[in-house]
Amino acid sequence: MTDKLQFNLSFPKFKFEKSFTFESGLHVIYGESGRGKSALINQILGFEKEHENFVISHINCPDEVQKVFQNPDTQIVSSTLNGELAFSLECRSNDQKAISKKLEEIREYLIFEIDGNRHPATLSGGEKEMLNIVTAFSVDPQLVLIDDGLSFLNPNKKQEMIHYIQDRIEFSNCIVFWLTSDCNDLQFGNTQWELSLSSMEEWKGQIQPLEKIVHHTKANDMYLNCHDMTFTYNGNSNLFEGLKMQIDDFRSLGITGSNGSGKTTLAKLLLQIEKPESGSISLTKTGEEASIAYLEQFPEKMIGADSLADFVERLVSAEKLEKHKMNLAINNLKSCQLEWAQIKEKTALDLPWSTLRLVLTIWLINCEYDMLILDEPTFGLGRQQVLTLTHHLQLYLKNKYLIIISHDTEFIYTFCDRVYDLDQRTINAEKKNSIANG
Repeated sequence: MTDKLQFNLSFPKFKFEKSFTFESGLHVIYGESGRGKSALINQILGFEKEHENFVISHINCPDEVQKVFQNPDTQIVSSTLNGELAFSLECRSNDQKAISKKLEEIREYLIFEIDGNRHPATLSGGEKEMLNIVTAFSVDPQLVLIDDGLSFLNPNKKQEMIHYIQDRIEFSNCIVFWLTSDCNDLQFGNTQWELSLSSMEEWKGQIQPLEKIVHHTKANDMYLNCHDMTFTYNGNSNLFEGLKMQIDDFRSLGITGSNGSGKTTLAKLLLQIEKPESGSISLTKTGEEASIAYLEQFPEKMIGADSLADFVERLVSAEKLEKHKMNLAINNLKSCQLEWAQIKEKTALDLPWSTLRLVLTIWLINCEYDMLILDEPTFGLGRQQVLTLTHHLQLYLKNKYLIIISHDTEFIYTFCDRVYDLDQRTINAEKKNSIANG
């Protein structure tokens, strides 16, 4: 038994080998998508034996370990929030009085309103992440491994959860090993590291802010109208009540707001996946319905059990993707360091979330849609990958339109020419402070 996390990490191709020791505290490891962050955690846990770039050996870690998954759905097992909060406790004890007392303590830490009978599937991505963080710490672990597990949180909620994690570290003297694709998260670590394709070294770089994007093409034929719309979610929550807005003259519209404010629900209402109880919402292009593609925050739902090649063939069959544009899309993927020949037969289960989302985005921007609605498009992407994605989205906007739904305020306010804030019910284009700016 040990109170430290220790391992040797080697990159044989690059003749890098180093021993690491992590003691009590918050340790943040930044890496672009595809650098092996999930594999690093899985090797520490003994779930994977090797990675194409690195090898971990001489692993020594505490007995009580909890993992927070990148996909928050992976961690959730119960059909109610009460059941989810109690699950880990019940796996470790039969003392119902002690479990009930612990549950009361846990509920105090949840930073969103909780109905114990609510199904976890009805939570937003960020709310699921908060739930998973709290349940991971509920059993007083000695080591918590976080695999991009705070990436759906808006800046304010992320700050709150980090304060919670720091309180738990102080209370139980535990180790928190947090791997992230957001370089802004490095500021929170007691130690700060960067995982690359050739090494893992202490972070010594500087975080460069994203530059404001100016869209030079005029946009005057796309209209988003919402008139006295009311929508009740899950039967007991008036998510929108008498909502009014009219937005036009945009190429790229950003929609932001706190976790659970209704960002994803607004997209589903626009697409008529959900229906308002009263009032109306519409998205039109010069008086006609716009042709829209929607890539939601859980991208695996778009392709189901099909391979990526099957998905592309569906686009061609639906006459949304012209065959002469396929080579262009493949070259776009190559600029993102993705070789189509190597991934086309893979399914959603075979690829990291961030990779899957990026691949689907590239194919969709080469399709014949008037507009794309992208839900959390920067999730899991490192800074350079965000810049590459920005370049491709700019090209798409020469004659098409985007709605970007995201808690990533830095990206929203630098990329979008109009921004709708669901918390304030305001439309503006001024960049707000991101988490990097405090």
